[in-house]
Amino acid sequence: MSKISEALPGLVIMTDDPMRARMLSAHHLEYSTLIYESGDILVYSGSYNGVPIALVSTGFGSGAVLSYLRELKAHGVKEIIYIGACVSTSARHGLRSVILSDGGGKSLLGRAYVAAKHCEISISTQAVMPKDGTQSGKTGIIDGVTGALYEQAKADGIEVLSVLTVSENTATGEILDDHERRSRFYAASRLVFEIFGIA
Repeated sequence: MSKISEALPGLVIMTDDPMRARMLSAHHLEYSTLIYESGDILVYSGSYNGVPIALVSTGFGSGAVLSYLRELKAHGVKEIIYIGACVSTSARHGLRSVILSDGGGKSLLGRAYVAAKHCEISISTQAVMPKDGTQSGKTGIIDGVTGALYEQAKADGIEVLSVLTVSENTATGEILDDHERRSRFYAASRLVFEIFGIA
């Protein structure tokens, strides 16, 4: 990413899957331009409702995401929303739920609730545990990226919010099929773009 010569917008939407990044660019970004590509790493520049936004796929795993976070800071990025999938270990959080991870930037969190009303999407704010969180005997939402992302963003002075869709529930044994995963990811992405669209 250090090869990018163009200045990036201050608002970035981040996901790990390059296929999802391509889909988001095609469906949501106005004047979308692919400005960098290397393996799973894609960087698009465009806008949503006239607001300049960059869209980034990092590749999979928290290490890839954190590496990109440092690069984005170097490019002057101020706010990032990460879209991903998570696992619920409680029957309280059903499949297809859209979860805002607690501990994210307060400004982004507040705007997310405004955007959710506009999009008519039901959301809830929950603490998110790392993948090994079940060892503590707690139940809730598990995601391997969010905790590390929040910790690094705080150190770097970047405001971050994680928006997650529940794709598996270990309490009930339910798992979304690929079609439903894409559908729920698309719904969450509408919310994410709207958050920045009302910035």
